[in-house]
Amino acid sequence: MLDIRRRLLDKSALITSFVAPFLLASILGLAFGNSQSSGVMTIGIAFSNPNSYVRNLSNAGLASASLPALIKVDKNLTVANLEHEVKLNKISAGVILDGSLGSPSNIESLVNDVNGLLSATFVHPNDTKVNIGIDVVSGSSSLAGQVAQGIAASILGRIYNGILVATVVSSNRTGYSATIPKSEQTKTFFRIAESSAITPLPFILKNDNFGTGRNVIGYFAPSMAVVFLFIGAGLGARSIVQERGEGTLARLAASPVKSGAIVFGKMASIIVMSLVSVFLLWGETVLIFGASWGDPTGVIAMCVATTLAMCGLSIFLTSLAKTEQQAFNASVIVGFVLALIGGNFFPPGSLPPFMQTLSLFTPNGWALVGFGRLSQEGLGFTGILGPIEVLGSIALVFVVASLFRIGRVIEL
Repeated sequence: MLDIRRRLLDKSALITSFVAPFLLASILGLAFGNSQSSGVMTIGIAFSNPNSYVRNLSNAGLASASLPALIKVDKNLTVANLEHEVKLNKISAGVILDGSLGSPSNIESLVNDVNGLLSATFVHPNDTKVNIGIDVVSGSSSLAGQVAQGIAASILGRIYNGILVATVVSSNRTGYSATIPKSEQTKTFFRIAESSAITPLPFILKNDNFGTGRNVIGYFAPSMAVVFLFIGAGLGARSIVQERGEGTLARLAASPVKSGAIVFGKMASIIVMSLVSVFLLWGETVLIFGASWGDPTGVIAMCVATTLAMCGLSIFLTSLAKTEQQAFNASVIVGFVLALIGGNFFPPGSLPPFMQTLSLFTPNGWALVGFGRLSQEGLGFTGILGPIEVLGSIALVFVVASLFRIGRVIEL
């Protein structure tokens, strides 16, 4: 308790644990809280050689994509108009559908190259070598380009659904075959594939908060909290180096108080203050700005796991410093490097693939995975078990290492 009171009197502790979270939540609220009217994104859809099937396929794909209210779709465009509007930034991005999508030759090429179809459906429409008849026109916004790619993938998913149903029906009649049946059933196969592709799905999952200010705050607030956790814990651990230089630790070591109690008290004060700052930011963004971090049980678990991991790592690195200035530099510089690599300053999914992989080598990256699953995907506690296990392992290693390290510093 004495160490916590001392930290409350320290202006740096007040800034990192209370003032910074308050200002951060306020900035996020002002920036995103009322952005629903100005944040509308328009995606255009154009048809080259249009026909009734490709239009119905487009509608089926849009329905299964379950786009939120902030994403508008303009289907009354020619290919030339779409490309022109995207260049002028009047439309964020676009998807061009060719009339050959439902042709027997197109379906046959997709069936004969299942890997190409799967790649086109689940990775990136433009990465496939199969002539699928879909093109994505990306504008200046990378997020809009990803939305357009998602719409194209959703339409491709409907085609895949139709081919899958037709293949199953065909296999039940003639035995399984990986190719188009070469018999009088060929026309039936195409008819079933086309019909199944445009048949509405039995249910649609929809997240009306996606892209809204509430949803954005629900992601960026814990993301920024992770950064302050590391820096705040490092600044708290800096007092250990300072006390060693002033001789306070030597006097504590000579007192009747056991060194284990001293170590535990210093670690506990830093972790408790860090937890308070995270929960304060959570409560503020929810109560003042109406944000949602996701399932409360999952949020509490992620806050605890993230705090222990970030504090353990920060305290351990800071305790290795020989001077107070080195401790300060370690907490700030390493904290921002981890934040950059971990993706704390970027929207979800905006990092290039190699950076997304690299971020998983940091506790920041795993913290964002967990909080993102809660706020963006709407998952519960069971959906974040993986990130909690990783963060828990990091916490166990560095909290134990920090306890031993601080114990050695006190005994020196």
